[in-house]
Amino acid sequence: MIAKQRIILTSLVGLFLATFGIVYVFNLERIQRFTLKWLMVLRPGSMITNLWENPSLDITVDIYLFNWTNAADFKNNSIKPHFEELGPYTFTEKMQKQNIVWHDENSTVSYFRKSSFYFDEAASVGNLTDPVVAPNSLAAGVYNKIQNWSPMVRSALDLGLKIYGNDITIVRPANDWLFNGFDTPLIKMSKLLPSSIIPELQFPYERMGYGYPRNGSTEVYGHHNVYTGRDEFSKLGQIARWRYDTVAGGHTKCGHIKGSTGEFHTIPLKQGEPISYFLPDLCRELYVDYAGTTVYEGIHAYVYKGTARNLANGTDNPDNSCYCSDDCQEVPSGLLNISACWYNAPVFFSYPHYYQADPYYVNQVDGLKPDKDRHEMTLILEPKTGMLLDIRARVMISLLVEPWKHSTMYRKSRRTFFPLVWADYNPHITPELLGYLKLLSLSEVLGKVCGLICVAIGVIMLLWYPRQIYWQKQLMRRIELSNLENRAQTAARSDQFKAHAEASPLLVGLQYMASSKEGNSTAS
Repeated sequence: MIAKQRIILTSLVGLFLATFGIVYVFNLERIQRFTLKWLMVLRPGSMITNLWENPSLDITVDIYLFNWTNAADFKNNSIKPHFEELGPYTFTEKMQKQNIVWHDENSTVSYFRKSSFYFDEAASVGNLTDPVVAPNSLAAGVYNKIQNWSPMVRSALDLGLKIYGNDITIVRPANDWLFNGFDTPLIKMSKLLPSSIIPELQFPYERMGYGYPRNGSTEVYGHHNVYTGRDEFSKLGQIARWRYDTVAGGHTKCGHIKGSTGEFHTIPLKQGEPISYFLPDLCRELYVDYAGTTVYEGIHAYVYKGTARNLANGTDNPDNSCYCSDDCQEVPSGLLNISACWYNAPVFFSYPHYYQADPYYVNQVDGLKPDKDRHEMTLILEPKTGMLLDIRARVMISLLVEPWKHSTMYRKSRRTFFPLVWADYNPHITPELLGYLKLLSLSEVLGKVCGLICVAIGVIMLLWYPRQIYWQKQLMRRIELSNLENRAQTAARSDQFKAHAEASPLLVGLQYMASSKEGNSTAS
């Protein structure tokens, strides 16, 4: 009875282990995906939320400024503007999220992003005191706004601009153009005008600069509201509202803002499909195309690159057509009009040195040399978690200067796109996070090995006693066959002995004598 119970128990355990191992191996990827989803949903106090609030990324920002070397020849249309690239001015960025508020009713979380930039003098080529000559983007922006105003108001403002902002260029140290910012007479003049009379000339900040007031402030990045992924995991990290609105930059016809804020993507990433980001500096979503696979620090990863299609105009890429206002002129492919995001100043976004743009732009100026290795936008992501491994986000801002007939400053100028600044934004994963990802890859291998071991042990346990019984039966059969063979051999030897006895003369004589004695005894 005990042996029978042991056989049944061992067989059941073996059947369970084998079944569990098979199911586990075939569903390992699904189990990992479910576990990742559970771990990556943003919840107050969770590990992923703590990493999200204070990203442990090493972020390096190399900034290059364009110095206009022949500004004195601006009114000579036969001479192209010449630019000298200065830099890089290297900074490290520390990012954190502040004023975090959870909204359980729609599974979102709100926050303000704060970034602090620290100058790395050792890694920089230029010095923050370098003088930089650049176009007067403030005056160009004002002239761009007043072109459609009434002649009287336009004349009055033109007179004011002659007094307060009539310089074609502005010369300031590199640090002023970057994060410090600087005051100008034009900004001072705008403060004297009542905002109710000419609201368009009320500047958003008291200083101007390409990066002002980005350093240590939440103002530029604004209020973010993103999905936590609790109700619908595919929305994790996707922008829901920006600056308390569902549209950005006045592009109401382009629909709701969308795209990843950078930390999360819908996982697993789908091979061959692009990903997108919502960029506050563009007030819109920017796509990056899938470009293949690679191995990054021993981890299998997907590569995405900024292509010409991403920055094509509305003719070459209809997806970009709605971002241009009704009265804007379509420019050749390679630049995106982001004027609505820059307070209607004629500002355009592109890859550095007009890389992958129409040759029209490079031919307008001297000193630019597009280079794939230096100017291509590249992103490397781990496909199962969507986690950032390395990014080379290389972007440039340009200013459009046109021959405005109502302006004495720009009346005889030619239509030219002036490069202002470009940045190589390079966040990459820390060794600690990289170690976690490697453990994730290792856990998949170990999971498969453990599953196969369970199958092997289960099969062994399932077949252990049947095998023992089988071999016992085989042994008994061999013993029986051996006994039968021994009996047969013994009988054969006995018959053989009898046959020899009958054939022996000695045995015949003995038998005769024995029979004679028996006869004599009978006669007596």
